[in-house]
Amino acid sequence: MVLPGMALAIVTLAGCTRHDAAPPVGAGKPMTAADFRRELVNLPLCGTPPTGPVAGKAMCTVHFADGQWALAGAGMVARGFWQFQGDGVCRRDQHDPVEQERCVRYERLPNGRYRNSEGVVLCLGPCGER
Repeated sequence: MVLPGMALAIVTLAGCTRHDAAPPVGAGKPMTAADFRRELVNLPLCGTPPTGPVAGKAMCTVHFADGQWALAGAGMVARGFWQFQGDGVCRRDQHDPVEQERCVRYERLPNGRYRNSEGVVLCLGPCGER
């Protein structure tokens, strides 16, 4: 079970396999809102958070085209809403007020990976060693 507000932390922290070394900051190409919509909407963005309440547990988040998102993994499911603010992706849990929305930006990395502005590395679909 996910408590209100906790889901956002989980979604924000979801990163790729903990065995991967994160590419150095600045090694990626910043994504625009149009890039995110074209490359990541309606696809599972997955990984294993290295820290936080679900550290070490595989999670996948889908940002749906209708402005909803869903997270699944480690025996839990969470849902909420997302939108763009500039080139940032802003999310909140379905139970949280709009004021609790949290925004991150994404950049494209080599090997089909992505990194958010909090430094977390992500991949499409279940993350395997690449």
